[in-house]
Amino acid sequence: MRHLSFLVTLLLISSPVVAQTDRPSLPNPIKFVNKFDIVWNVVRAVLNELGYSIELEDKAGGSISTKPYVFVTGSLTPSEIDKVAIKNNTATGSWVRARYSVQAILEIVNPRETLVTVRTKMEGLNRDLDGTEKWLPLESLGIFEKRILGKLSLKLLGNELDYENKKGFWDKSPQPVDPRRPKPYPTRPPL
Repeated sequence: MRHLSFLVTLLLISSPVVAQTDRPSLPNPIKFVNKFDIVWNVVRAVLNELGYSIELEDKAGGSISTKPYVFVTGSLTPSEIDKVAIKNNTATGSWVRARYSVQAILEIVNPRETLVTVRTKMEGLNRDLDGTEKWLPLESLGIFEKRILGKLSLKLLGNELDYENKKGFWDKSPQPVDPRRPKPYPTRPPL
């Protein structure tokens, strides 16, 4: 009986210690109360502003796709991939490079509402011991999708922060400190 209670206690204590695997957390589509044309133009502007090259535009189909964007290369590739994606493959070689392409899908809900979905297609370049290289699919955790949708929301809702005219304390513009200003504590006269 003691051994059984010891094993149960050991299992209860050790279970929280085991690392949990990351699960994809892709963002849901966002419905904007704007006309399709306005949302389309803002999506294009946001993708260009974030540095993506647009490869395919199908306005009638409501789809914008970008060229693949290499986001990491070199020795840090495996750890950077782990931050944004899940490796579903049992690749034996080393990860050399990773890239993703963005697809924005726009759907008309009604004349004044547009639904926007952002998805990424992620791939990692794996180099085997014999030197052969192969692009393998990765499963996105939703980091890049959330970043793009967040930027898009800020633009469409008009809440984008203005860092150009940033005010200082009590909404006053920052003032330089005068180097000739007297010291805050008076000095003692010599004895």
